[in-house]
Amino acid sequence: MATLQKIRDKGVLLVAIIGIALLAFILGDLLTSGNTLFAKSRDKAFVVNGQVISTKEYADRITEWENFQKMISGQTSLDENMSQQIREAVYDQMVRERMLDNEAAKLGLAVSKAEINDLVHGETISPLLQQLPFFVDPQTGRFDRDGLVQFLATVNSPVGSLLPEERAVVEQYRSMWLFIENMIKYQRLQEKYTSLLTNAVMVNDVEAKTTFELSQQNADMAYVMKSYFSLPDSTVTVSDKEVKSFYEKNKNLFRLDVPMAKISYFTKEIVPSDADFAEVEAQANEAYQKLLEATNPAPVVADYSDVPFRDVYLAANSLTEGQKSFVESATVSDIKGPVREGNSYTIYKLLDKTVAPDSVRLRMMAVPDASLAGQDSIITHFVDSVFNEIQGGKSFAEVANSLNPQSNGGDVGWVREIDLVQVSAEVVKAAFSAPVGKAFKVKVPGQQLILQVEERTAPVQKYKIATIVMPVVVSEKTSNNVDNELNQFVSDPEVGKKFNELATEKGYFVMPDTRVSANDFSLMQIPGSRQVVTWAVNEKKPGTVRKFDMTNMRIVARLDHVYPAGVAPLQEVASGIRTRLINDKKAEKIIADLTAKNLTTLEDYAEEMQTTVDTVKFVNFTTRNISGLGFEPVLNALSAFAPLNTVSSPVKGNMGVYVVNVTDRTQGVETFDSQAQKNLMQSNNAYMLQIQSMEILKNKLKVEDNRYVFF
Repeated sequence: MATLQKIRDKGVLLVAIIGIALLAFILGDLLTSGNTLFAKSRDKAFVVNGQVISTKEYADRITEWENFQKMISGQTSLDENMSQQIREAVYDQMVRERMLDNEAAKLGLAVSKAEINDLVHGETISPLLQQLPFFVDPQTGRFDRDGLVQFLATVNSPVGSLLPEERAVVEQYRSMWLFIENMIKYQRLQEKYTSLLTNAVMVNDVEAKTTFELSQQNADMAYVMKSYFSLPDSTVTVSDKEVKSFYEKNKNLFRLDVPMAKISYFTKEIVPSDADFAEVEAQANEAYQKLLEATNPAPVVADYSDVPFRDVYLAANSLTEGQKSFVESATVSDIKGPVREGNSYTIYKLLDKTVAPDSVRLRMMAVPDASLAGQDSIITHFVDSVFNEIQGGKSFAEVANSLNPQSNGGDVGWVREIDLVQVSAEVVKAAFSAPVGKAFKVKVPGQQLILQVEERTAPVQKYKIATIVMPVVVSEKTSNNVDNELNQFVSDPEVGKKFNELATEKGYFVMPDTRVSANDFSLMQIPGSRQVVTWAVNEKKPGTVRKFDMTNMRIVARLDHVYPAGVAPLQEVASGIRTRLINDKKAEKIIADLTAKNLTTLEDYAEEMQTTVDTVKFVNFTTRNISGLGFEPVLNALSAFAPLNTVSSPVKGNMGVYVVNVTDRTQGVETFDSQAQKNLMQSNNAYMLQIQSMEILKNKLKVEDNRYVFF
């Protein structure tokens, strides 16, 4: 089973390619047939073209991705952010598969078994397989065909003669391959569908040549800009009628794919109370007395501290700020504390001082001790023979490489006492006392070591310190007191109507009118707060108030309103529309005022606009992001077509009104290749069409995302 081990060592997949998440659905008690039928009618995680995908199908697919990731990465759990990303990745993939199946059936597109076989074994390997680190040679960073062949040999190996645990591994890998095959199939089907769309949008010779020439023509420009923010909103007027007119004409811009809720909320952090601090301070005083009297500090530190005792010397640059401040004026046996540092009490005792190197550069060879009785002498004899070779004149690096060519001569690098103490105290003592260049042996549990000090740093002042750190944690009583206080607040009969007023009276800081979408991962990026979003978009009664328990925080929220999927109501988008229309009118006013001045130089415009002349270089018609300005298409146009060394008229941009002078244009040195340019433009078209087509299909096939109902 060496192949299996090799496969396990291949690495971890990128989440952007394939990932997994742990997702649990509480589906309720479906014991009776009536309840079962009712549940089935409502169990719609999402719908594509009338096809219902149940919560079980969705959960099973997520579990499949989860198992895939676990088998190749060794991960046993995922953080919240990873789970959220994977949940969306699974949804996107399942929706995409069903949309592609629907379109492929109408267009006669298919991916045959022979085609998949060619993508796996042929000359042109599937891009998916080439992207998976699982099949990438770690030495070269390139696709490893031999690794894929070994993987498939394992998948196809007979299981009859294997041990049960080996058979289980092969079955897991077979399941993994089915998963990969499905991904290959749909990636290829997506390529065919996108290719069909792309070939319907041809690039002609004139378009290719014009685009190339514009991309080669780089301009340097001087400009002045008057920001829309520099003009008060009161200088222009936008009526409610204008806002409504814009809304009616552009409703497609305000479509909600899933429900949106508006809530007001406040947070209450759960922190240790004065009583919690007092309790730990009393314990810290006990620890202080015991440490003061102890001849051996290790047991006292072990009994009281969250930080273990390390019997080593540390240079000042390895100390914490608290330790450093203490040792600067302390003498041996001095003790300080308990000192409150944040949410902890700390006690320091200076045990010793010395002047010695802070670090040594070390080489090491480790030989495992025999696991069988009676083999100790054989191992010891082997270690002695290796040691004698070094003593006889062979270099340490040469001997180390002869035993393990990958050992880099046994070079460990620079280490401090604190780095070596985890191996053993004997290694620390030997390494910091052995002569430079002289090999020595140390036996530690499970291993026999041969070491050599290559270099030492210059001697510095070092300190041996016993440190007791006693964190103050929130007691159950403190947590209960907070919950009782918030429960009383929530149970107030007037809380639904007077949430903001009552919360402010209690000293809570309310965040009013906060909008959350059903697909938001969290409330304002608060960890673990997805439950608030789920409640808000599913709660039917505005004015309902609820308390939510996080690990170290409580959230109390009131539902103000829920807006169903569809077009967002005017009152929710009016503010954004008004801002947009205000900027449009500001642009008109700024341009009209400047035009009336009959200004001729950038300096004159700068003085009038109360700004300064600035410059930007190497801008052409295809530049997407202009340095310092971002996306400003009007400047792209001027860079290509404005007369050289001529001050433009004021023009409207995204950030403000610009006046521009193109001071120089340089021509690129690339030679026009008609076919290469067409291929590049077709490739760009394919990328855009792939994204756009999937969004259009979602609307056409009436994709309905109901996942927010279930989690």
